[in-house]
Amino acid sequence: MKKKDKMPRLERQLRLYEVICQYDIAQFSDICEVFPYNMRLLQRDLADLKEAGLVSVKYSRKGKGYFITEIPELNEKAAPCKMAHLKRLNRLGKLMSGLKNEDIPLSEKKDNEADGDVREYVTAKDSYNQMFPGLSERTRQRDFEVLCNLGYQVFYDFADHCFSWDEDRFVLVCKPLKKKIDDDFIDGTW
Repeated sequence: MKKKDKMPRLERQLRLYEVICQYDIAQFSDICEVFPYNMRLLQRDLADLKEAGLVSVKYSRKGKGYFITEIPELNEKAAPCKMAHLKRLNRLGKLMSGLKNEDIPLSEKKDNEADGDVREYVTAKDSYNQMFPGLSERTRQRDFEVLCNLGYQVFYDFADHCFSWDEDRFVLVCKPLKKKIDDDFIDGTW
């Protein structure tokens, strides 16, 4: 990688997670379109994604790419110096696929309250706190900042007085795992 193309490890791994989730078989060329990789760095990042409990992948020689085999558990036996990184990677990966937000304008909320429909609306901040209770406000801010660096639109909406996200830019959905990995799928001829 060139000096100017260098990106933080966490962001690089999250982008790799994003690419792996979007393809049935993610070929090395698909991955390299996002950023320059060498095979050794790719394998280290895939190992971190597995240890973080996000995805476990297998390489198909015939399909010439990586496919998701399972969603593993977070490796609790990792070294303490690595554990903080793995927990953060896990948390951000879950945010990329599970953040919720009821995108209702403040005026509509007030109209509903005037009509007697008093209910709580889930904002991006509420969703974060439900997913990860007990984390500090500063941790949430840092996590939202990383998501913004990745191109996701998570922001404070001054008109509605809440945290929102642009759902058109927040579209990470992992392909469902194949129930049975057959030879045709691995060959890339399905």
